[in-house]
Amino acid sequence: MDDPVSIAALLEENARLRQEVAALRGRDRIFRSLLDHAPLLISTKDLEGCVTMANRYFEVLDGYDESRFVGRKVFDLFPPEIAEQLWRNDRRAAQEQRAVQEEEAVYHRDKTLHTYMTVKFPLYDEHGQVNATCAVSTDITQTRAAEDSSVTDELTGLKNRRYFNMRFCEEQKRARRDRRLLTLLLLDVDRFKQYNDHYGHPEGDSVLMAVAHSMRAALHRAGDLSFRIGGDEFACLYTSSGTEESLALADEIRAAMAAHAIPHSANPPGGKVTLSIGAAFLAADAELGRDELYLLADQALYRAKHLGRDRVAT
Repeated sequence: MDDPVSIAALLEENARLRQEVAALRGRDRIFRSLLDHAPLLISTKDLEGCVTMANRYFEVLDGYDESRFVGRKVFDLFPPEIAEQLWRNDRRAAQEQRAVQEEEAVYHRDKTLHTYMTVKFPLYDEHGQVNATCAVSTDITQTRAAEDSSVTDELTGLKNRRYFNMRFCEEQKRARRDRRLLTLLLLDVDRFKQYNDHYGHPEGDSVLMAVAHSMRAALHRAGDLSFRIGGDEFACLYTSSGTEESLALADEIRAAMAAHAIPHSANPPGGKVTLSIGAAFLAADAELGRDELYLLADQALYRAKHLGRDRVAT
């Protein structure tokens, strides 16, 4: 005959397990509801970049197909330039074993580019080893658009001096982390006052827009930044593998502006609108700050003017 005490204990244990299972199911329903209805992109990937889970909000993305999304790698799902930024941040979270916060851009179904603030963090197996990453992304496109109105130059569409001041420290940290050379260019239009006096301010505005176009034509990599500091003074901030690459990019801007061949009778010897550019560099382990680097670039710009204009100087 079974021991009544043992049967009672088994019944009690069974009841406890049923309660735990019910609680787990309740928590799972809450978790699933959050995944299905939260206005966030939530996903996990393995260490090879293969998507292992994506919540319902991914339906807003261009090209999303629920039946084909999970199980594929980011480079199979997104354009190369977008996939690269996503994968780079996944690797950082896994390798550094910490949460990483970065802005990322993806296309929505309506073909508009949206900016997301993404937090990526490592996931661990039962042995405490990193085996995956999780990403939680919030759409900040409207917030950025509102901010842009206060940091964007109305005439050229470039960012302004305020934005330069805001971004410098962030770009310096990024260059240090990636062991890259940070380059600051200062540019201005040669004899621009004389141009305005002779051709008028509307034509002068056209010249400034041509400068912005030349900067964009040369600096179109992810992370390249261009600014209108004020008047006819512009700045560029970007990283490179070394001074040779940095100076080549600077000269591309100068040459692109010269190619516009805008007449400027008060700018001998060529009689065309030209740019003078000063370049300054900040190595990954250098301790210079924003103001010191700006001064070096300004001094280099003065040397470009002194040496005859229409050139890049350091």
